[in-house]
Amino acid sequence: PSIEDVVAGKAVPPTIEDLTGGKVKNTDLIDKNNVDLVKEYLSAGMYEFIKRGMVLKIGTQLPPDQLNPKPFRETTERNRGKAVIDENGVVYYEKKGTPWAGGIPFPNAKTGLEAISNMYYGYIWDSWRAINEMWYVNSRGEVYKTVGQELRFVKCTGRTTLPPLGVLPGYENLLTKRIAVTTYPREITGLGQFTVRYYDFAKTYDTGFAYLPAFKRTIRVSATTWQDNIAGSDMTYGDGFGFQEIPSDHHMKLLGKKWLLVTEPKSPTPLHDEKGNLSKNIQFDVGKKYPRLGWVIWPVDVVEAIPKIKHVYGKRIIYMPVWPYIFSGDAVAATDIYDRQMKLWKGAVLQYGRVDYLDGDPQKPQTGCINLTMQDLQSDHTTHYTMYQLVNYPYYPEEINLGKMLQIGR
Repeated sequence: PSIEDVVAGKAVPPTIEDLTGGKVKNTDLIDKNNVDLVKEYLSAGMYEFIKRGMVLKIGTQLPPDQLNPKPFRETTERNRGKAVIDENGVVYYEKKGTPWAGGIPFPNAKTGLEAISNMYYGYIWDSWRAINEMWYVNSRGEVYKTVGQELRFVKCTGRTTLPPLGVLPGYENLLTKRIAVTTYPREITGLGQFTVRYYDFAKTYDTGFAYLPAFKRTIRVSATTWQDNIAGSDMTYGDGFGFQEIPSDHHMKLLGKKWLLVTEPKSPTPLHDEKGNLSKNIQFDVGKKYPRLGWVIWPVDVVEAIPKIKHVYGKRIIYMPVWPYIFSGDAVAATDIYDRQMKLWKGAVLQYGRVDYLDGDPQKPQTGCINLTMQDLQSDHTTHYTMYQLVNYPYYPEEINLGKMLQIGR
């Protein structure tokens, strides 16, 4: 089947066996010895990971109706064709000035801005609370440090599950509010950020505050902090979920659609155990560098993002699953990051985990898990950023504030 037929809902994606003419079977392992058989279906970073020891298991594809909550799927279809977008990537419902009503704005994106806007205005969960852990992995594959975080996030517009739906009254000018607080180790416990993203983020940049426990001070931070590293890891604040900077600060170009190997959304081996820790049942390769998970073929939009502003990166190549294969609110499957000499610097891969449903009902999402593996390919250093989420947790904007950030940190 063609990508166009899959995006139109007329077909399901091919298997890797279909695409390789049987050279790779659906139960095979992909490693450095046979990776060139599937190179066409990998990001540049993923290809480097495998050449350095990562192993992929070919997994099992799920039908689209098992990937996301029914209310979100219905909202996306009801609002199909009603999204309009301005030159900065701000999305409206039918006319400029009316906030987006919910669902994926551009199920078949035609431009880079349309594709990237699906992540900002089409986020699937209305709110969540997450327990995070970062693993710092050296070139030998040894975990030499871990850092814990707690995140809380609420969507103010385009809500599809938690009432009130659509736009929260009184918050029409906001897109999201979030707090992130370090919970361990002791020497940085309480280090936190509180961020407000405005609906028209090109007109009004994010408002942000940081708490520095060593000085017992809260300071205003600018949008350029997206380029700062998170607690000395390989990730910048703008690398979260693969890309979360201001789109209008970048030249966005849609390079096309392609088939990509992405992690199996509901692997038989969950990423996390019942306490939210990375599962001990997951096999790793090269020490703790690469979790061995199942992979399947999905259609993706390939977007090139080149900064307009002074930036630590030269460009990113962002691989974004195409609806209905956008899963659990995380619209980026992989990112290739280039330095200012346009040499490949980092590779990032988002690994999806099982979403468990309350009472077995897929319309009642309860917990989800993801892991972002980012490797600095020039220094051979790796960071795992694992997130265990309570999704559609009933948070509201008034509960996401500086006081709550300080309370969590204490």
